[in-house]
Amino acid sequence: MKKDMLLTSDTLKVENSQQIRNQIKQFAHLKDMEVNHALMKRLIIRYSQTERELYEINQLKNKFLGMAAHDLRNPLASIRGFSEFLKDEETGPLNDDQRECVEIIHSASENMLNLVNELLDVSVIESGKLILDLKLNSIDALVAERVRLNTISAQRKNTRLHVDFAWKGEAMFDSSRMSQVLDNLISNAIKYSPPDSDIHISVKKEENKLRVSVRDQGPGISPEDRKKLFGEFQKLSAQPTGGEKSTGLGLSIAKKIVEAHGGTIEVESEPGSGSTFFFTLPLE
Repeated sequence: MKKDMLLTSDTLKVENSQQIRNQIKQFAHLKDMEVNHALMKRLIIRYSQTERELYEINQLKNKFLGMAAHDLRNPLASIRGFSEFLKDEETGPLNDDQRECVEIIHSASENMLNLVNELLDVSVIESGKLILDLKLNSIDALVAERVRLNTISAQRKNTRLHVDFAWKGEAMFDSSRMSQVLDNLISNAIKYSPPDSDIHISVKKEENKLRVSVRDQGPGISPEDRKKLFGEFQKLSAQPTGGEKSTGLGLSIAKKIVEAHGGTIEVESEPGSGSTFFFTLPLE
């Protein structure tokens, strides 16, 4: 009887000890959850504050960038205009040295003006003030117009532009902004293609999407370069074949414009095999 009582007492002690351990574990778990919850709450608050601060700094940067670019645009346009006036010998004939100086001024001012205009575009897009004038427009008419305007640049390198309209019709887009996208893709193809090469521009329909592509015979793009292709101020390993300038902003702006239309822009390329840049726009 005494032995049984001792066994029962020992069992009770073990059970009580197990219960105490369980209670301690449960209490520790609850405390851990409480600490983690408080920590997470502080992290969320801190993250929200940091995000708000970064947003305000970014808006300030965009405002400053827009103001600086806007103030620079007018004098640069004047320099380019007057240098073009002199280059065309409207004020009288130039000797070889004078003509070379004027052409350098004209080229430099044009490159700077292009950069300023692109900085203004970046400022407008990032500040959320990009307003699209969406209308039903003829895509084939727009592509034909931009090809015609880029033909002069292509002819300087004896590059031929070919257009294939597999589909003709209307789509909803901002004609002015989409002209920027087309000009960027076509001018890049001319810029990076070797002289005496061919560039193919095609327009076709894929299900409920419009697809416009520009295929060149350039050096192609490495996998490393493709990762940073649509970023801002990105310089790639491929170099223009005619000494042309690049700001590293054009494709970034084109991507934002296309995405604002609800479309996508991509590239297919392998080193040594040329590149095909294409964008899609929804037709519905």
